[in-house]
Amino acid sequence: MVALLLACEGDQEQAATSPTGTAISPSPAAATPTAAATSSPSAPPDQGRIAFTSNRDRSEDIFVMNADGSGVVQVTNDKANDRAPTWSPDGSKIAFASYRDGNAEIYVMNSDGSNQTNLTNNPATELYPAWSPDGSRIAFTSDRDGSATIYVMNVDGSGQTKLSDSPAGDSMPSWSPDSTRIVFVSAETRYRELYVMNADGSSRTQLTNDQADNMWPAWSPDGAKIAFNSERFNHADIYTMNADGSNETRITTEPAEDYQAAWASGGSRIIFTAGRDGNAELYIMNVDGSGQTNLSNNSASDAKAAWSP
Repeated sequence: MVALLLACEGDQEQAATSPTGTAISPSPAAATPTAAATSSPSAPPDQGRIAFTSNRDRSEDIFVMNADGSGVVQVTNDKANDRAPTWSPDGSKIAFASYRDGNAEIYVMNSDGSNQTNLTNNPATELYPAWSPDGSRIAFTSDRDGSATIYVMNVDGSGQTKLSDSPAGDSMPSWSPDSTRIVFVSAETRYRELYVMNADGSSRTQLTNDQADNMWPAWSPDGAKIAFNSERFNHADIYTMNADGSNETRITTEPAEDYQAAWASGGSRIIFTAGRDGNAELYIMNVDGSGQTNLSNNSASDAKAAWSP
């Protein structure tokens, strides 16, 4: 089960080259869809910058662009793959996963790409960094103890501490805005479901219970909602739910894969990876699913976006 969890997560993390994912048996119907793709979003313009993964320079690297998709700048340039960026709360730094050491490690750098530093320095596989909103810690996934589990460390790499301990595998952490809780993915059942725990690993609680895989949770800036993707219709769609797991609502309905949702810093929009154009692109939409717009518009594959605070 652990190997399957890591392999399947790798498939979706590899979205910069393959956006299709793995088909899962259908499950009971979800909430009535409200989304419809349109030519332009109706919400006010967003502020901040967006970091993302792209293979437009052959290998996967980290890029940064403005909130409207302009001003794209490459900030890593390594022959190995760099993936899954996450911003520090002040926007000055970016943590990411890199394979440049022969295995996946968590790195940090200044937001312009300078001073790239290995934080984890471990022979295991370390993935999916998530910077806490209070700026003090970075959560990540590691298999250093034989199964994928959630770890947390200080932002300089010290104090690496194991938070979860499920033999089935836990992964893809996302912090609550007050930094007191972490939502994550676990394969404890036949399907991957979303769970939440306190920041010290206590009070583990299951949020979803669907006959399909649920992945890539992302907490809204106001703490009220969690966005995620679910494969309950044989492909990944974006859903939102209340932070307690209630009111699951499907907000994308395209036949292609939609996944890896992230909230705009103001909470008015959601950016996500979509496979609907023949390659992975970054789309943006309002939180009800309306106004779906291709933001990256590039012939390469762009994926796993993170919005600066």
